[in-house]
Amino acid sequence: MGWQVTTIEQRMDLILQKATDYIRGDVDINGLTGTLKLAHAAESVGMDIEPHMSGPAQLHLMAAVKNANYYEVVWVHPNVPDFNPPIYMNMNVTRLDCIDKDGMITVPDGPGLGVVYDWDYIAAHSLGRVVVE
Repeated sequence: MGWQVTTIEQRMDLILQKATDYIRGDVDINGLTGTLKLAHAAESVGMDIEPHMSGPAQLHLMAAVKNANYYEVVWVHPNVPDFNPPIYMNMNVTRLDCIDKDGMITVPDGPGLGVVYDWDYIAAHSLGRVVVE
């Protein structure tokens, strides 16, 4: 496994040393709160943050800060219509067709991240279940 920059301090060190032109924020590694802190730290020195990967959490991060403007839609290819399983019933946030004719994506609203999970799909494709009490 290679070396990976994960903390706000490590990423800010790259920024302050002028070793990067923008910074990637990874909600899956640092969570929404940690990535939001990184976005504000980058903004304090006039730098953009771009969320890594696509999903409802990344969209909410972009809606919460003014220094993010690039939404990553991955694996866009005719033979790979969607890299992520269709677990959301009320939205598409990972395929190329999630972008409207004006180049915009709707941020989901509602409780939590605004997603409605397709529990039937999840149950049908589950490989097992562990309950921790």
